[in-house]
Amino acid sequence: MRRDESRQRNRESLMDAAVAEIAGKGYQAARLEDIAARVDMTTGAIYSIFGSKRGLLLAAMQRMLAEQLEDLAPLNDPAHSLADVLDGLAALAYRAATEEMSGIKVAFQLEALAVGLREPELMESITRAHETTDSLASLLTGRQFGESGARTTPKQAARLQPAVEAMMTGMSQQVALGPAEVRVEYIAEAMRALIALIA
Repeated sequence: MRRDESRQRNRESLMDAAVAEIAGKGYQAARLEDIAARVDMTTGAIYSIFGSKRGLLLAAMQRMLAEQLEDLAPLNDPAHSLADVLDGLAALAYRAATEEMSGIKVAFQLEALAVGLREPELMESITRAHETTDSLASLLTGRQFGESGARTTPKQAARLQPAVEAMMTGMSQQVALGPAEVRVEYIAEAMRALIALIA
């Protein structure tokens, strides 16, 4: 295996270990030694690849955001109406909440957010990472909605974006807590109700 491939494999393994360790113990209690031990590496590997514990946390967050962005790609078809896109986002939220490791991912995201709220500098980095990978507003722009066949403007899409994100996050957490309680159809219905914000 080439050196760059080995480094990338180590990078991925350490991020997986960090997500599990931080989800299980919290950011403050998660020790670099324990993260490294999960994948038979040393703390030196973490410092070499990520620079610090904070760098590792940010890299893991950025990877999650990039994965979410990849999941959005099929919804980019311009023929999709706003309702189609919202149905697709509902399905993504449900799938994310019911996939293997969903509880660990939710716990990690909540812990990262909690750390960011305590450390404004870290929150700034998390927000910056989110902005660079965020395409939800553009995904919602230019979509047909309503009986008149109107299309969403950038301003309308920007108005919808925080509500859609909050709905996806909240519903994913609700499903993760009790998957039998919330069905994907319910999430889609709730997401479509957000169209009233711009109708």
